[in-house]
Amino acid sequence: MKYIYDISENNGYKENIKIGKKAQNLNDLLKNGFNVPYFFVISNEYFEKIIFSKINKSLNIYDWNDVINNNNSKNLLQKIKDIIEDHTFENEFLKELDSYLKNDEYYAVRSSSIEEDSDSFSFAGQFETFLYIKKEEVLQNIKKIWISSFSDHIMKYRKEQKINNKINVPAIIVQKMVNSKKSGIAFSANPVNQNKNEIVISATFGLGNSLVDGIESGDLFVLDKNFKILSKKIKEKTVKQNFDYDKKTIKLEEINDSSEVLNENELKKLTENIINIEKLYSLPQDIEWAYENNSLYILQSRPITTFKTNNNQILNDSNTIIWDNGNVIESFPEITLPLTFSFAKNAYTEVYKQFAEIIGVSKKIINYYNPVFDNMLGILNGRIYNNLINWYKMLLLVPNAKKNNTFMEQMLGVTDELKGINFEENLTDAYKNMNSFEKFLSFTKKIKAGLFLFLNMFFINHRAKKFCQMIEENTKNNEEKIVKMNISELKNYYDLLENKLLKKWNVSISNDFLVMVWFGISKKLTDKFIKTNADEIHNILISQKGKDIISVEPAKYIEELSSLLKKDTTLQEEVKNIITEKKDIFTKNSKFNELLNDYLDKFGNRAIYELKLESLTLKENPIFLLEMIYSLSLKNNENSKNKTDISIEQKNIYKNIKINIFKKFLLKTSIFYAKKFIKIREKLRFQRTIVFTLAKNIFKQIGIYLKNSNIINDERDIFYMTTNEIFGLINASIIDTNIKKIIEIRKKNYDIYKQLTPLPNRFLTKGFIGENFFFQDLTSSEIIQHDEKKNLLRGTPCSKGIVRGFIKVIANPANEKIEKDDIVVTKSTDPSWVMVFPLLKGLIVEVGSLLSHSAIISRELGIPSIVGVSNATQLLKTGDYIEFDGSTGIIHKIEFKKTFED
Repeated sequence: MKYIYDISENNGYKENIKIGKKAQNLNDLLKNGFNVPYFFVISNEYFEKIIFSKINKSLNIYDWNDVINNNNSKNLLQKIKDIIEDHTFENEFLKELDSYLKNDEYYAVRSSSIEEDSDSFSFAGQFETFLYIKKEEVLQNIKKIWISSFSDHIMKYRKEQKINNKINVPAIIVQKMVNSKKSGIAFSANPVNQNKNEIVISATFGLGNSLVDGIESGDLFVLDKNFKILSKKIKEKTVKQNFDYDKKTIKLEEINDSSEVLNENELKKLTENIINIEKLYSLPQDIEWAYENNSLYILQSRPITTFKTNNNQILNDSNTIIWDNGNVIESFPEITLPLTFSFAKNAYTEVYKQFAEIIGVSKKIINYYNPVFDNMLGILNGRIYNNLINWYKMLLLVPNAKKNNTFMEQMLGVTDELKGINFEENLTDAYKNMNSFEKFLSFTKKIKAGLFLFLNMFFINHRAKKFCQMIEENTKNNEEKIVKMNISELKNYYDLLENKLLKKWNVSISNDFLVMVWFGISKKLTDKFIKTNADEIHNILISQKGKDIISVEPAKYIEELSSLLKKDTTLQEEVKNIITEKKDIFTKNSKFNELLNDYLDKFGNRAIYELKLESLTLKENPIFLLEMIYSLSLKNNENSKNKTDISIEQKNIYKNIKINIFKKFLLKTSIFYAKKFIKIREKLRFQRTIVFTLAKNIFKQIGIYLKNSNIINDERDIFYMTTNEIFGLINASIIDTNIKKIIEIRKKNYDIYKQLTPLPNRFLTKGFIGENFFFQDLTSSEIIQHDEKKNLLRGTPCSKGIVRGFIKVIANPANEKIEKDDIVVTKSTDPSWVMVFPLLKGLIVEVGSLLSHSAIISRELGIPSIVGVSNATQLLKTGDYIEFDGSTGIIHKIEFKKTFED
């Protein structure tokens, strides 16, 4: 009997033989003239007729239901795997397989499930694929793919999706490997903006694995279907994957190559193929391709699963999530350790449940929404992201949700609105389980909440003061108390932190809502009433004039301390020696010491990346503070003397604006409330830092006890644990007590995360998010705002002023030196950067919004700044010469030689 089908030789393949969607697509491509690498397909008939009959007789099972619902399913699955592993292939099959394989070739052995990529569910990415397999290894890898059909995660997926049909395994594609010199993925329609007339191509050198695995992001092209390049982003490729034939393994080669992967002819040929493949299927396609010896190969084509044929299709796919780093990167930038993530995730859950209660959402709806509240954040490759879909779902609970969408996006720093998704269905489902009385009660609660939020505008200042007082009472002298506590007392103190502080955050939430609404209204009115330079004018009007805003206070201390240094050269030399020798920070100057002590008392718990529990505070690392003070003392203050008084500018704007009295009143009122609530928000954010520091101190002390008990090797290893694991050791609710081994594994994983290229600012994942998860970059539309031919970039203007000079790209100011009058380009900033701000001549931030910390502080200190400049840290390099305008958000890269000619 025949089990293997070679479509290219037309050797008897019949349409009714089940070879799976993947193999069928390759067959279609081959028949229609596309260059597909040689392949043949092993149908699942051999498994059905030979192996399954053994399983059936031995274990008395007939369908998946017998396996999934068996009380001892784990044991049963292992027996099935053993039967497959121990099977000896029949001679007839071996002869047939041998006739298709060559000794000197390498093959890819891939699954082609008859269930994969169906309309109702998708097994995509869940079965195994094996690359660079020699002839003698093919049989063993066929078994591995069959065995993968009975893995735990496949069983879980079947149970969740209720896929209980007849037991089967995938068909198997055995395909000649292409030793690609260039490779990538392509979309025949733009999956980000849903534009069917745009083609998106991602390309890299070597194997395409580096793109799929997220190690390299590659070049990016956006073209229309008339072959016109709409935009392209040519990146410096840092790595390349090749197959090492001597060592028979895929090797990762470090490169620094800024040249374009595809030349004009290759790009044109690839584009033609993409257009024709879409025509073949009459659907937008997701295509894998490769170039070897100037020949283009099409490796795979499938429908773009995220391309919406209706408004809600994107949510119907199995566990489809859109991740966005928005403003979360400001709080948790770069790599974040497990303890911080677990603590922050729990805090977000509690805070937004409280938010729902404040706005009058019924208990029944809140309970229904628990999966949303529990998953506002996610951690991927060691970095924290917003679950954007859940943020939008949560916003639906807010009265007038559709209009507030824009305001939320401004606050979150969301670059692109998430369009075309009907989130309201989720809320409708929640209401289905409510009776008429409960719906009426929910309606009255919302009215009550709306009234509360309105009245809250007039009492929020008083409530904020009381809240700050409560925080102070419960955290005062906590460091002295914590070091004297035993394990039980530390656990009880943490419980107090959760119940008394984290669960009493309604003042902050109410104020955040008011910030979101009033800032949004003020921006909208400014845009409407002022036609010219509206962004610049709104930025000026929204400034607090530097008065009584706690976020600016550290900068004032640093300026005063640097001023003392500037006047006293002996003191300056003493501080320089302290920095060099890293000795005791206090000097012989009593006034300087007193001021420095005041600063450390007030702000000593701040740190670079201060919401990350693993970060060292200024008290733990005060040398960094002295470095900033010393650098500022070298700065010439002439520029700051020439700065216009912002209050005079504000008066002149209101005086000269040509609108009627009523409109002027509306604008002034909206600006007044926006400024009021922003000021309160900064004060409450400082309280958040205090609470996070309290948690940090508790965990640090527990870490000391864990080390002394020989449970961990080093007290700082506690940051590689989660809150549940830590308290599980105290409550005896942890399953695996080999904590040292767990930490060792996590440290190795985090070392790998540090080497990986960060994931995009926005991306999509589907299904399980395991070790090598698939993601789809959703930021390609952002590059359209840049014009590389003109060396021009754009972002959101935050603080006015034209700046020209060399730039420094900075990841972490604690590790990289910032000097006076530097123009800094960075991914994000957090409140601790306020120590750095007085040094800056200008600031460009990749991620952020008009309400982000960098925007607020730069406005208050009069430092020209732009935020939301996508890919700024990649497109701009240290040493580049630029000019930027903080009023328009436009950045020009300038050839430095030309500046002398000018």
